[in-house]
Amino acid sequence: MSVTVFSQHNYACEVFDIDVYFEFENTVVFKTTEKTIDHDGISSKKSSAITVITKSELEEYNGLTETQRYCRKNLLVIQGIITFFTRVPLTVYDNYTSSTGIIPMQYKKQDLHLIIENKDYTLELNKMLERIREEPELIITLLDRWRKAVYLKKESYEADLYYDEAILSFFHILELFGENIGKELKNKLENNIENMIKKHFELYYFSDLQVNEMVNQNKKAINSILIGNYLNLSIKIKYFLEKYDMLDNNVAFFVDNMIKIRNAVAHGQIAYQEKFIWPLSPFFNLAKDSYENIEFLLFMTATMISKYIGINCWEDEWKDLKAYLLVPQKIIDNYFDNKLDIENFNPKMLFTGNQFNITWKTIFHSYIYKPKVSMLRKIEKKLKNYFIEMYINEEKAPDIFNISVLLADSQDDEIKSKAIENIEIIVTNQWYGWLDFKDVYSYLNFHHIEIKWYKEFLDNQNYIKLKQKDKGE
Repeated sequence: MSVTVFSQHNYACEVFDIDVYFEFENTVVFKTTEKTIDHDGISSKKSSAITVITKSELEEYNGLTETQRYCRKNLLVIQGIITFFTRVPLTVYDNYTSSTGIIPMQYKKQDLHLIIENKDYTLELNKMLERIREEPELIITLLDRWRKAVYLKKESYEADLYYDEAILSFFHILELFGENIGKELKNKLENNIENMIKKHFELYYFSDLQVNEMVNQNKKAINSILIGNYLNLSIKIKYFLEKYDMLDNNVAFFVDNMIKIRNAVAHGQIAYQEKFIWPLSPFFNLAKDSYENIEFLLFMTATMISKYIGINCWEDEWKDLKAYLLVPQKIIDNYFDNKLDIENFNPKMLFTGNQFNITWKTIFHSYIYKPKVSMLRKIEKKLKNYFIEMYINEEKAPDIFNISVLLADSQDDEIKSKAIENIEIIVTNQWYGWLDFKDVYSYLNFHHIEIKWYKEFLDNQNYIKLKQKDKGE
């Protein structure tokens, strides 16, 4: 015989301005008027209080403490839903009070709604709940993996502590999508092959019956040759991204690079390194540049989940972040070898972007990952006029500063002079985009790139002279 029990859990939600009410199965979620002070071990911050009440059927021989076990599933689901919209991980560790009893807990029934910092997500929440009912296992797993990855990222305290593990959690999402869409992709490829075989044998003037017989006789062997084991994770992910209008050359390049990093983390490799940059990790990390890659993975996987569910969350942020993705080396090479034309090109595109995303920003980062003197010479030759003539303002300054640090060692006197002038103006105005203008040297040194003029600029403390000059001393 079973008994009906009720449990109430109160969570401190880090998003201060949130108003929510929805029901899921035997659970109701709502915001209370209470505000809490949340202590994370480093600082104290105000939080909103969110209450979750769950109704469970408990066998009489179980004690009330077993209620926690019965309601845990729904609590994790709720935490996943709220985390996805607030973008801040909500976990069991944010539960500051809870209670259990057989007397029904009172609350005010409301219409479904979700408003976060004055932005209404009610329609998106409703759609998510609808999709969870349609496809519970996959949707809930996706939300849970994403929540765990975001939690690991947050708990790293900007020190790369769990970034290797967070990368694996984000990759679980990619693997789930790859597995989910693999059958559809295989069917599409097999249909294409069948149509190709059919068109081939139609050229023999066979009857429809003869053509179908030849198709059936040959398609299995040809499928084996053309498809075989080629449907690896990279292909499946790219197919998913293309299906939901997220794929371009730079995204495809990022996926390939992340699969290499994921394999290194999952299967192990030598982790020792001599140089470090901020944020400093307490361990030797398997994934180099994990701090940057984590951001891309977070926004890409969130957008993938949104697209799959049928909502528009995260799209704008992903679109903006894509401007920072590396350009495939082949495209960079073709551009500097004059084998690639940018449609309606004008110098502003080196800041605002273009169809290939070739900008000062992506050129700088592409050089860092494959630094060659020949590459710098090509940059100088192709972009000299644009570099010398460009005007500095606060918005453009961070990109100009980075490329100028590289070009300050140029053998071309005009380029070198302009680069030095840019650096001095930007350092004086504090427009460099780094926390400290010295950080760019540490960053380049971490990537084994030697920059002579800027090193002398720092060694001789010329930046102090710039400040004195600016003050008229």
